[in-house]
Amino acid sequence: MPGLALHLLGPPKVVLPSVDSPARQGVGTSKCLALLTYLALEPGPHTREELAALLWGDSTDSAARTSLRQALKRLRAATGELLRVDRSTVELSDAVDCDVKDFLRAAERRPVDAAEFAVPRFLDGFALRHAPAFDEWLAVKRRRLLSRYEEVLRVAARDAIAQSHWHEAVTWADRWLACDPLSDEATRIAIEALYLSGDRGAALARFATYQERLAREAGSKPSGSLLELARRIGEETGAKPKARPAEESEEPTPTFEASLVGREQQWRVLMDTWQAATAGTGRVVLIEGEAGIGKTRLGEEFLRWARLEGAIVLRGRGYDTQTGIPYGPVVEALRGALEVPGLAGTPPEWLTEVKRLLPELRHRFPTLAEPTAPTDPGDRWRLFEGVAQLILAIAAERPMTIFIDDLQWCDGETCALLHFLTRRFERSPVALLATLNLGELERDAPAARLYRALHAEARAAVVSPAPLSEEEVWRMIREMGRIGTPTGARRLAHRVHEVTDGNPFYVIELLKTLFARGLLTADPETGAWFAPPVPESESYTVAPMPGSVHDAIAQRVAKLPYELRDLLATIAVAGRGSGTDLLSHVHGMSRLRAAALGDALVERRLLVEERGVYRCAHPVIADVVRDGLTPARRRELHRAIALSLITVAAPADTGEVAGEIARHAERGGEHAVAYRYALLASDAAAGRYAFDEALSWLDLASGAAASGAESDEVNRRTARVLALAGWSEAPRPASRSSGAGREIERRDVDLGTPRSSDRR
Repeated sequence: MPGLALHLLGPPKVVLPSVDSPARQGVGTSKCLALLTYLALEPGPHTREELAALLWGDSTDSAARTSLRQALKRLRAATGELLRVDRSTVELSDAVDCDVKDFLRAAERRPVDAAEFAVPRFLDGFALRHAPAFDEWLAVKRRRLLSRYEEVLRVAARDAIAQSHWHEAVTWADRWLACDPLSDEATRIAIEALYLSGDRGAALARFATYQERLAREAGSKPSGSLLELARRIGEETGAKPKARPAEESEEPTPTFEASLVGREQQWRVLMDTWQAATAGTGRVVLIEGEAGIGKTRLGEEFLRWARLEGAIVLRGRGYDTQTGIPYGPVVEALRGALEVPGLAGTPPEWLTEVKRLLPELRHRFPTLAEPTAPTDPGDRWRLFEGVAQLILAIAAERPMTIFIDDLQWCDGETCALLHFLTRRFERSPVALLATLNLGELERDAPAARLYRALHAEARAAVVSPAPLSEEEVWRMIREMGRIGTPTGARRLAHRVHEVTDGNPFYVIELLKTLFARGLLTADPETGAWFAPPVPESESYTVAPMPGSVHDAIAQRVAKLPYELRDLLATIAVAGRGSGTDLLSHVHGMSRLRAAALGDALVERRLLVEERGVYRCAHPVIADVVRDGLTPARRRELHRAIALSLITVAAPADTGEVAGEIARHAERGGEHAVAYRYALLASDAAAGRYAFDEALSWLDLASGAAASGAESDEVNRRTARVLALAGWSEAPRPASRSSGAGREIERRDVDLGTPRSSDRR
């Protein structure tokens, strides 16, 4: 009888295909269920004597054998051929489904799946009377399953940490602690994950709870490594401020902190870097990408990890070369080492050289000599070597991570020093991380040369975070919004991804705007997000792209050379994309020059190029550029684009671009041109049976037409198109729909109301 299922993780039950509801009566008494459980979990033939002693050990041999025969009879009636019985042995077929076997198989294949099984509830509430041998077997089996389950949770928690899934790691560690409350390793993982997720207070509270329990129940203290971990977390000075309690705020304060969603591959590279550095091999990691993609966040998460592992962390940041100072990022980083004990191991002559950059050294080393004035440009190497000697002295005691943010802004002196240091740290426990925005990296800048040189290093790794996929945006929103329903926020994630193209900074800023506009709010008790009820009249309230995103893009555009800004403005106004022939005519330059400038904007991640046509990399970029133009400048650009399209379009292709010419001519004040090409665009649309489009072009022509003959011609054509379409009257305007615009509407926020939201 195939299809028999045995559920043992929880109150035991047997499911038979011929029985509509799971019922134990199909197998009789508890002894029958115990016998079936034993045969399923101990595969292979068993002697009748063994089974009788297992379940009826307190009875006489004759009574035990009789009871066994009766139990086997009932089981065979319920299971059919699945139970194989002969004169001496009993065996259960492997065709029986059992959740314990499923768990053991999953534990071998994929521990994270096995961790979902409720192993601690094995045979929950089940007991036998007068069967000490079975009780002993059950206790041993339960211990082994729990031990395997704890190993599964250990692997799942460690894998979650390795993939930067902090909240998952806390979940697995908590389940582990539910099985073994005094586990030092499980407690350490939970504390690490809580700290890395940004909740420093919860991490310290978890340690205090464990310390108290260990003293109360075992009379002992936490391990030295766990005490050291708690000390490092407690001494951290850069912890994020804790949000005010809900009762102290007028409005619920949502949290926008999430795990490093979609960064698993990049995190593995950073983990490999750490392993190599701790083994004494210096490493360099370049984290590159567009603005807002999460480069700094990824680097900061790694620094937090490195601190937990005992590393010395130094960090500096590059600034615009017009406002920065030479060696500024390195000086900022070295100031973080002024109180490190290993600093005293630096030879005095090299400390004297570093004193040129760090005058603060005189406070720690009052007897340190003053550096002499340089007499030869070649003496700069002594300063470089002094910095290297200082860092090597510190790293001799503990591994070190140096983090330089915004490398693209570093000056020539800083880049030269960093290049020198990477070579000196080749066989030292030092990891150098640097983030850079390729969109702001000038080809001839010192940082560009350093970037190319580091790329050539065998010890260097390049990490390029990509935009988040729609699935990853959904995971991020569900985590931040504490959404537990299976499909909650699916539509919202789809629309947010559609608007932002998966840029994490844009995603977060757009979500903040949804809260500011009242499309989202947070439950003050649980922190869960939901859509507040609104009057029907406000059902289509929308939230535009937030101003912070607009400002960030505007700053990038403002830093461009004039020639690049001028070309970008043309492409933004053109809308659908511009080829080099059009750009050449508008700007009076060669097509080769137009292509070179276009490629420079592509390198800055402001444009994309497909088959020789340039367009803005994101609709928001085009909006920001257009918003920065005066009305007169926009009008002249529309006019120049329209007239240039007339010139560059071949006669055979005029119908294809007639609509674009008409649209730009109308906005550029060339009404005669707009009228003529709108009629051509209407004819082309009608020839494709696209009557709605044909009518829209006639509407444009009507607005541009002069009174008299031109207006009469538009009216005649409108009547003809309506007749061709079979309409007796003009069609009604299409109803409003959300489409794929760049705004979020109330109906896109599929999180439910407070009653239907997940309260956990």
